[in-house]
Amino acid sequence: MAVLIGVLLGLGRMSADSEIIALTALGIGRRRILLPVGVLALAGAVVTLCMTLWLGPIAVNRYRALETGLLASQVSYAVQPRVFDERFPKLVLYVNDVSASGTQWHGVFLAEAGGESGSQLTLAENAIVIAEPKEGKLELHLKGGTTHEFSREDPDRYSVTAFGQSDWPIEANGLVPSQPRELSNSERSLRELVKLNGSDWREARVELHRRLAFPAACLVFALVAVPLGAQPRRGGRAAGSLLAVIIIASYYLLTVIGAGLARQSVVPPFLGIWGADILLAVLGLALLPRMEQFRGESRWMNSTDRFRTWARLLRRRKARARAAAMAAVHVPNGLLEPQENATQSSGSFPRLMDLYILRRFFFHFSLLMAAFIFLFEAFTFFELLDDIARHRVPFLIVVDYFRYLTPYLIYNLAPLAALVAVLVTLGVMSKNNEIVACKASGISLYRLSVPLLFAGLALASSMIMLDETYLPYANQRQDALRNQIKGRPPQTYTQPQRWIFGENAKIYNYDLFDPAQNLFGGLSVIEIDPTFQIRRRVFATRATWSDSQKLWVLEGGWVRDFAEGAITRYDRFPVTSLPELSEPPTYFHREVRQASQMSLGTLRRYIDELHKAGFDVATLTVQWHVKLAFPLIAPIIMLLAIPFALLVGTRGAVGGVALGVAIGIIYWTAARLLEAMGGVGQLPPFLAAWSTDITFFFLGLYFFFKMPT
Repeated sequence: MAVLIGVLLGLGRMSADSEIIALTALGIGRRRILLPVGVLALAGAVVTLCMTLWLGPIAVNRYRALETGLLASQVSYAVQPRVFDERFPKLVLYVNDVSASGTQWHGVFLAEAGGESGSQLTLAENAIVIAEPKEGKLELHLKGGTTHEFSREDPDRYSVTAFGQSDWPIEANGLVPSQPRELSNSERSLRELVKLNGSDWREARVELHRRLAFPAACLVFALVAVPLGAQPRRGGRAAGSLLAVIIIASYYLLTVIGAGLARQSVVPPFLGIWGADILLAVLGLALLPRMEQFRGESRWMNSTDRFRTWARLLRRRKARARAAAMAAVHVPNGLLEPQENATQSSGSFPRLMDLYILRRFFFHFSLLMAAFIFLFEAFTFFELLDDIARHRVPFLIVVDYFRYLTPYLIYNLAPLAALVAVLVTLGVMSKNNEIVACKASGISLYRLSVPLLFAGLALASSMIMLDETYLPYANQRQDALRNQIKGRPPQTYTQPQRWIFGENAKIYNYDLFDPAQNLFGGLSVIEIDPTFQIRRRVFATRATWSDSQKLWVLEGGWVRDFAEGAITRYDRFPVTSLPELSEPPTYFHREVRQASQMSLGTLRRYIDELHKAGFDVATLTVQWHVKLAFPLIAPIIMLLAIPFALLVGTRGAVGGVALGVAIGIIYWTAARLLEAMGGVGQLPPFLAAWSTDITFFFLGLYFFFKMPT
């Protein structure tokens, strides 16, 4: 990609500045350009070959090894507070709080299932955690706790053992990656890929040919870029950028298609991976003979010139008509000549200049949104092409998927499109000296920025409205359609939990819950005091909900009360109801949904319900703040873009796009990093979601008020 963009931009600029015509006039043929470009492409191919054959596999292997080692050494951090963790063999772990170091737990609850006939519970006020990654274990040093054991077959058998200190080894194989780890194809050397046989033979050949085809793409890209870049055209780097995007997208789409066909044994691995290189090489060889012949007199160029001339004449006619209409009402051409009119313009909104800037901004914004959405959906389509063919998905389902995917793309790409649109709009105005004309007319740059800032606020409001109305439904639909295209079973959003926190420090555990009949089977309810010791325990073989009493009716069970590690009361019952067990059936029949599939208010209620039930809601809380922070980044990032657009200056549209992409990458990288830190509890949810907005806002204010207006 770097070779292609460099050649196209470089030769495109030389062509736009007539430097290539000057070289031709000096007797230097255009094919002579192939020599320095060939050296550049060969250097790029050699560097890429070193990466794919040697550095790449070593780096991937080292990365995976480091990742595995970090996961193993930080296994104690994998336990989240206030979550019932069932990843341990025959054990359920709940921790009320975890220290920042991850080595101290407060409020530990361990439930060991000893089969259908018995169970064992251990509760401790504190625990010191020692990770033993080589053995795949966690060593818990419990302090101040009790162990409860009982048998379902004999309810009278119940024992309570209090302890000051106790050591518990826990198998953590579900949290520690398996060792030794099996190498993936991307980590294997070239010799290992050649020798690999068996079921992974075809996948290994695809990886082998990819490692050789990518370096060759440097030469192929250069072969195509030279005749295209050397042709005289207007636009310079802008035209070169557009060509680069088209060629890169075509190459990678062809590669994805070929790799998919090769994996399905439709074509040989060689043809599937090298097909894109071969097609582009044929295109480059076909264009080479036209380098010496092309002078801009071909028919298609003449027709393009006629179209441009017609469009230019049409713009001039519209400008003359607008000027005549303004003269009829004595408006001085949108720019204010008398000083009193200048004062009036700066204080009123909107003026003609505001409408002019907004029209240019929304034109570039719409164009960029269409380009971004088209590129994203094109790559998504070719990524899903194998699944569509394999599962014979009807065409209308694919159309529906992309129809519901479009609102998601609009919501996520709108701030980036607004950022680049501001940079391009003001950059082009600065390049055409329109900014200088505005200053000379007494219009401040701050006044010029007003319509753009209002447009940013309107865009943020529209994004919030979209997220509150149609977007959650569209996200749920496109997730379901994607599962259908991928051949996955339909996603169920209802997931009853076997362990769940109730109100007033109660823990519910059950073997069966039937939401249709509001029926529990094998229900246990444990009440815990502030020192994390059991205060009361209730067991019932069956429990049904009474709508009239708004209580659970318990059948065939017992109730035990505890104090200071001893049983103070024990009662058996055939049928009873307890007033403290008032959680309705809907409390246990929860919907498991993603934050993107809920509106702001729905997500807030969902978080409150999960928090009461004892689930970790840090990630969802961060996402709730993001639902407000992300739309507001549109006006904030536009505020930052305004001074940068004037710095771009004569670079025009290409400089604006490049700078916009750079700022967007910085923002999204920082935002995702902080969101991840908030999700694991290293930052408060508010800071995790709003830090990037706050930082960019103050940076924008700083550069905005430093503009030489």
